[in-house]
Amino acid sequence: MADKKWKLGDLEFDSEQEYLDASKDLKKIKSIMEKHDITKPAEAKAVLKEIADKPVFVSSYGLKFVEKLEKTVAGAKEMQTSSASDEKKGRTAKKKKEKKVHIITKRNIVIGAVIIAVLIAAKFAVPFVMPQLAVQEDEQKENVHRNLVLAYAKNQVELQNSFYNYYKNVLGEEEEAALADANGQLADAYCMNLADENVSAYSDEQIEEIYVKLITAGELVNNSFNEPQAITELKATIAKSAAAGMGSGNEDQQAAGEAPTDGSSKVSLVNKMMDYQQRTAAQLTYSYCQFDFSDADVKEYVAEDMEKIFGHVIYDMKLSDSEKQAYYDAFLEAGFFDGSTLNRLGTNPTWHNLPDLTPTIKRIYADGSDEQISCSQQTLAPVASVAYELHEGAKKGYLILRGNGTGIGFVQDDDGNSVTTQGDFFLNWNGKVTSGEWYYNSSQIGFLVNDQKDGGIQYVYDLVY
Repeated sequence: MADKKWKLGDLEFDSEQEYLDASKDLKKIKSIMEKHDITKPAEAKAVLKEIADKPVFVSSYGLKFVEKLEKTVAGAKEMQTSSASDEKKGRTAKKKKEKKVHIITKRNIVIGAVIIAVLIAAKFAVPFVMPQLAVQEDEQKENVHRNLVLAYAKNQVELQNSFYNYYKNVLGEEEEAALADANGQLADAYCMNLADENVSAYSDEQIEEIYVKLITAGELVNNSFNEPQAITELKATIAKSAAAGMGSGNEDQQAAGEAPTDGSSKVSLVNKMMDYQQRTAAQLTYSYCQFDFSDADVKEYVAEDMEKIFGHVIYDMKLSDSEKQAYYDAFLEAGFFDGSTLNRLGTNPTWHNLPDLTPTIKRIYADGSDEQISCSQQTLAPVASVAYELHEGAKKGYLILRGNGTGIGFVQDDDGNSVTTQGDFFLNWNGKVTSGEWYYNSSQIGFLVNDQKDGGIQYVYDLVY
């Protein structure tokens, strides 16, 4: 088996560390090129001066960039003397006589006859073969373009739902106004808004027209989407609000008002927080118990998730009233208390950099085969992990995605793009348990098992209602 290679663009690396070093250098190079036009010798010289005494680059990729800067600066000096040098060479150049070679021999005549015969055969074969190859190539391009456009539309549907819920449930807007604002954000940021369009039914000509628009607008580069800055900023605002305790409309919530000043009200709110934490921990425990984990492993996973969700985990502690009042201030600062209200975490996975997998997915296997599966979300607060129940006929199972954006490694997706791993996954399907890392490239979730790709999960777009 050939040694595993790590690719970054046209470059190949023998180790993951070299690949990661090059990825870091690439980000630094992009930052430099945003500030300087390195094709200009003066600016290239300024960049060299800026990085002269700093260990900026650590990979061969970065060192090649430095060499390019040096060549640009050196090239400016060479230009000044090149004209005189060329003129001197022109005066001293002499024509050389070409040496005649005898090519008319019996052996060469036979070889020439064979070549002519092959060319004649190819002349008749190409008109029949080439159209078939061209058709196959066109069909492949159409499929790739259609999948990309469908992924673009699917992402906008997820964003529309996320923005709508934010405007309606957090900012308190009416339904029509919330939907209008959500669509307004998409229309202002993107070159087109496909959230309300039945894109799966579009013709090949319509798909190609959209694909060209995405390329022209710069939203699609090398089969990878560039997210507009306005969308990134709004997602960050929503995620921050959700992490601080998004309201879920639960009947246990009190009416928002002034922050309580008496100790008994603070203690009451902390008691509700402890009850809420206990319910969340119980649900997480149930999710992890769907696998063959030991009790110790289940407790460890639940503890990790609870700490990421709440920061302070107190549901299993015995606290005095004075201690509860102290925790009230901590949860208030974290955003879990809004006046006299306990803010519960939102259930929308798209608020936490997660796809909305429901109601139907395809399990893609390593050999390319697939299986359509019904999928329903189980976890109430997908800040640290999200669980899904799976079933299809007599088959049933469970899926947990952990991490949700905390991964730091890189992997190449099926389109050759570099994406960041998100965290760990556990899949129990029809009695078989699989675990490893998962990554998300806006069109599908990929699985890595023992650092090898093992298929993943793909959305089912063309559902009929």
